[in-house]
Amino acid sequence: MGEITLREVLCARDLRAASQRRLLAAYGLPLLGFTMNIAGPVKRSRLGDFAFWEGLEALRRQLGGRALHQEVTDRRTGLEALLVCSLPAEELKALAMDLESGSPAGRLYDMDVIAPDGGKLSRPAPRTCLVCGGPAAPCARSRAHGLPAVQQAARALLEDFAAQHLAELAVQALLEEVDQTPKPGLVDRNNRGAHQDMDRDLFHRSARSLLPYFRQAVTLGLEREDCMGQLQAVGLAAERGMLAETGGVNTHRGAVYAFGLILAAMGSRLARGGDVFAGAAAMAGAGLPPAVDSHGQRARQRYGAPGARGEALAGFPHARRAWAALGRTGRPAAALLTLLAEVEDTNLLHRGGLEGLALVQGRARAILAGSPPAYEEGLLDLDRACIARNLSPGGSADLLALALFLGRTEAVWLDGLPEGEGPARDTEQQHLKFA
Repeated sequence: MGEITLREVLCARDLRAASQRRLLAAYGLPLLGFTMNIAGPVKRSRLGDFAFWEGLEALRRQLGGRALHQEVTDRRTGLEALLVCSLPAEELKALAMDLESGSPAGRLYDMDVIAPDGGKLSRPAPRTCLVCGGPAAPCARSRAHGLPAVQQAARALLEDFAAQHLAELAVQALLEEVDQTPKPGLVDRNNRGAHQDMDRDLFHRSARSLLPYFRQAVTLGLEREDCMGQLQAVGLAAERGMLAETGGVNTHRGAVYAFGLILAAMGSRLARGGDVFAGAAAMAGAGLPPAVDSHGQRARQRYGAPGARGEALAGFPHARRAWAALGRTGRPAAALLTLLAEVEDTNLLHRGGLEGLALVQGRARAILAGSPPAYEEGLLDLDRACIARNLSPGGSADLLALALFLGRTEAVWLDGLPEGEGPARDTEQQHLKFA
């Protein structure tokens, strides 16, 4: 994103001070200013921007309704956020310091609190040096470690944060998917669907067992673009660990494959750019075709359905459409119905043949033709029909989880969408108000 000049730094500082004065005059309440503390002439990177957006989201969660107004400014000198907060400045400072110390990326967070009188609250404890862990100020004054060492330490911190945070978000998406209710023929809060060997607790344990694998997938993508060989190896190991956790029940084999590709592609994008979905498709193409050792693969061969690998080779178009449906409606049910209506689900084909697939697709399309408030009732009816016929759209469940994950990670991939597929974004300044 290029080196910045001293003039840009001074200009950004003046603009930030003017914004602070304007908001203090308008609200008369404490402000929290949030920037990234990045050493050197290059202040922006995808890794740094990701840490900023996730830090801002953490701030918003902590503040809740006490954040009355938010402004985010996008400059070459760095992303900046200003929040007007309805709590005492001292409490706001304590909250900010807790976030700085509690997040893996918090050492690079710079959260300033400005009191209503314009005074900036000081930090009671000094910050630590990125390189040696001692007090930061003496190291900075003496330039004890040199800029390359500081930059290397900062990048390592950001990479560690990205790998861990994306892995946690992936697990959360899997947990959210299994808890989504109702889901026709699938395990949910209501029942086991068409599965006698699975329940909600088993899926929860299975999802949590995948956290180390998801972290590995991101790390592999951060380290190198052509990582499919290593990804396949750790994916097979993750699958064995999942089966050990579940007593041999296949709960998340499809998710291991799909999430592994997407997470590795996200790591690659954060490290060197590129489109996430194109990257995942390229990795799928570089991998060995799956052996015919599963119901899904046998159904794919018999009926000519694309299957999980076909979805990956195409750049996960159905997961993206499900994400779009979720964004339009705010309803996971809409995302699920979109998948049920469109996906040639190999698990459905295995259990019910073309007739079973046609039944689910037709019923889903009919439900989508109605109004969103009726989606859940329609899904309940379809759930009963699927259970009666032993039908389970397991492939659609994996893609629903992926769509939910995409909704949690837009800061990583959204600006890489093809023209016209995503919403327009304001890259200069956003004024966002929330209660």
